[in-house]
Amino acid sequence: MPKSGFVSIVGRPNSGKSTLLNFLVGEKVSIVSDKPQTTRRVVRGIVTRPEGQIIFLDTPGIHKPIHRMNERMMKSVREAMSDVDLMLLIVDSSAPFGRGDEFTLELARPVSTTKFLLLNKIDRIEKKNLLPTMDR
Repeated sequence: MPKSGFVSIVGRPNSGKSTLLNFLVGEKVSIVSDKPQTTRRVVRGIVTRPEGQIIFLDTPGIHKPIHRMNERMMKSVREAMSDVDLMLLIVDSSAPFGRGDEFTLELARPVSTTKFLLLNKIDRIEKKNLLPTMDR
């Protein structure tokens, strides 16, 4: 019998969540832009194989909400992080680690599902900085 599972893709704005979803699905299902907060609602992408289906949830970028719209976006992120089979936390390794990253980790830490940390944009950093970035 085929199986199915849900996978949340979470991370800071412009970390590459939508690009990853489009790659995994094999077509453009989510808008990709340099402009932060382009993804304002959870976008679903489905991969179907003979052995089962994976439903990927591309979420808005994690940030501290200031306005009501941002609060709604963060609510959708929290909902997408709960009751999934796997969480992919994607990080822009070319950006300095800061308070927004700490906020992201604090949001993801209590989620009990299996998590993978994905370092994105490693081609933009010097090779000698890759291991310290991974360690961080």
